[in-house]
Formats: sequence, C-alpha cells, structure tokens
Amino acid sequence: MIGKIIKAQKEIYYVLTEDKTFMCKARGVFRKKNIKPLVGDDVEFEITEDNNGYITKINERKNEIKRPNIANIDQILYFITIKNPSLNLFNIDKYLAMCEYINVDVVIILSKKDLADQKDLEFIKMYEKIGYKLVFIDNYKEFPKDEILNILRSKTSAVSGSSGVGKSTFLSNLIDTDIEIGSISEKSKRGKNTTRHIEIFNLEKDTNIFDTPGFDSFDIDFIDDEKNLKYCFREFENNSCKFNNCNHINEPKCKVKEDLSNGLIEKSRYENYLTLFEEIKKRRQKW
Repeated sequence: MIGKIIKAQKEIYYVLTEDKTFMCKARGVFRKKNIKPLVGDDVEFEITEDNNGYITKINERKNEIKRPNIANIDQILYFITIKNPSLNLFNIDKYLAMCEYINVDVVIILSKKDLADQKDLEFIKMYEKIGYKLVFIDNYKEFPKDEILNILRSKTSAVSGSSGVGKSTFLSNLIDTDIEIGSISEKSKRGKNTTRHIEIFNLEKDTNIFDTPGFDSFDIDFIDDEKNLKYCFREFENNSCKFNNCNHINEPKCKVKEDLSNGLIEKSRYENYLTLFEEIKKRRQKW
C-alpha cells in the first residue's frame, strides 16, 4: 500500500491512502539506520491482520525542515503580527533566509491587521517589493477564505510562526474541525502554544496544509558558511558588484551597498544581513 503520513504521535504514524487512514508503526530497520519517518512523508506500508500497518519504505523527500520536523512541503505560510506579539524584523529575515536556502516558497501572512495602523501596513510591504506574497488578514472579520484557498490549491503548505499570531484561528476558518486556541499571556503578549503534535489536513484534492507547533526562536544551523548567506537575500541577486564573490560588506564598488545608499534596499534588511552574517561566522569559527 502507498500513502502519506498525516500525523505522528509517539511511535504511531497515521498514513492516509485515497480512501482510508491506517495506524502504522515503522519497521525496526529505520531505527537501526537512524531514520525517522516524518509527517509529510510518502511511504509504502504493509497491512497487518488487525488492519493496522507497518511502514516498509520512505520515498525520497522533496525537502525537509528541522523545526518543526516535516517533509515534502511546497510552501510555508509564515505568520507575523505588528502587535501582540510585536514585530521582530530580525526573526523574519532570518526565517526567510532559511527558506531561501532550502528552496521553499514563502507566503507572508500578517494577521491581526486590525491592531496595525496604516503606516505599519505600508512599512511591511517592503517584503512584497522584493517578491514575497503578502496577505493581510483579520481572522474574525472578513476572512479572505477564497483568496487563501487559491494560494493553497494543489500544494502542500505548512503554517508556521511564533505562538499567539493567529495560526489556530486561521486553520479553524479553513477546515471543518475546531482547532484549540490558546489565550494571550498579558505579561509577554505572546500566545500559549496549543498545538501538541504535527498534523496534515486535507482541504480538497491534492491540497494539504500542515498544522505545526509554534516556535519563538530559530537556530542558524541551516547554513554552515556565512559566504553563502548573500544568496538567501532576494534583493542582492542580479547585482553588478566589482567582484563575483562580493559579500556586500567592505568590498569596493559593491552594487548592493550602492543600492542601499540609494534607498533601493531596506536598511533593516541589510542590517539584519550583517548581524546574521556575523552570527554564522562566529559559529563556524568555534568548530
């Protein structure tokens, strides 16, 4: 039998076929090879006498993300907010760089748009200017369901972003199952993470969406050499720097720095690039 892992709880994997979901375990050979089945994996499995199953093969993955640990996604819906929790541009730029590095498309969802003023909304459009799809939503008023479904159609997408940014409410607006929604901590203005496991929901044929645990920080181990970071910032592409291997920092006749001076590159993006560059460099030098 062939199917897709749509949920994992401890050592049980829920595998969806065209018409049924089977509870499966993984063969011991995977543990011996230090291979762990992931939600999103396309697998082959054998049905047992009790109508459950054993996973016998994990098909080659299109991609894999370490945190949350999922496989075979086409795009990420990355949730951010201006307030409650407050906007963190460095985390946004770091996350977008990671997605660029692993070649996964990103749609930026700015939720709680009712808490942002027009100036905030115009500022965040800087990401739209460099090629990211940007959607403003209010989960409780005029939810743009048709627009979201068009973005998701015929793709496997993952919902990601810090706790408290509206992911669970968003999913409840899309699917027929209620998603548990946590309250906002008054002290931190951050949400209590209510998602306890990773799960895939099928919206329509060939259209799937992950519900994944929220997270508040990122590791920088997605890239091992700071010199490759420049390829993870879209606005640095197609430049005509004097040197082909220009890192856009101290090199002469750098087109990126010229664009920065002329206001063609956002200062916040460039400053976050420098900070991340130094973080990766220090981490590499500790090896």
